[in-house]
Amino acid sequence: MAELFVVVFGVYLGFMANNYSEELKQQAYIDATIKEMYHSLEEDIRDAEMNKLGHEYGKNAVKYFFKAVKGQLVTIDSFDIYHSTLTRNFVSIQNTSPFETIRSRGFNSISNDSLRRQMIKLYDFQYEVLEKIEEKYQESQLYTNESHHINEILDNSLVFNEKGKLQKINIPLDISKEDRSRLILILKRIYNTRMFNISVYDEVIGDMKKLRENLAIVYPFVMKK
Repeated sequence: MAELFVVVFGVYLGFMANNYSEELKQQAYIDATIKEMYHSLEEDIRDAEMNKLGHEYGKNAVKYFFKAVKGQLVTIDSFDIYHSTLTRNFVSIQNTSPFETIRSRGFNSISNDSLRRQMIKLYDFQYEVLEKIEEKYQESQLYTNESHHINEILDNSLVFNEKGKLQKINIPLDISKEDRSRLILILKRIYNTRMFNISVYDEVIGDMKKLRENLAIVYPFVMKK
């Protein structure tokens, strides 16, 4: 009887040790994923801030062309830069693989409820919003929607030399009253779209930074190299 007890107890201990070993492996995997999320968020924040800056440049371009519409002199040397940034679109790139790994393992692997909610909000909702406003929201497709109209309206006001370099911008612009109104409405539409996109980026970038800070608080090991 004692021998049987020893055998059963030995099997039980082996089973428990095996389970404990598996749990350690699972936790180590989750920890590595959390660390990857912490560092990838740094890249995501940088990319989002670059896109936001691009929209800021787009706002400045609108102001440049509004000056021309109002009959104010504008610098010729700045035309190419402002013309290219006026309707430029951007691509939203974020790394969601750490979050997908955690989702596949089960959200109960993140014991902190607040942190779990932050992750789900950012990766499941806000990243999708960024992708939509940059790539799927029709109003944001400024190059497709507006660039050809702007070029058509400005055509008679731009003087190029034989090498294709801009030599002169006719001020006041050589456009009809109807085209002036049309151009003003286009510029306002671009400005409002840029402002909306910037406001979205402000919120999402703020939440990215907050999640990253909280990851460092709850899991201090993520800051170790």
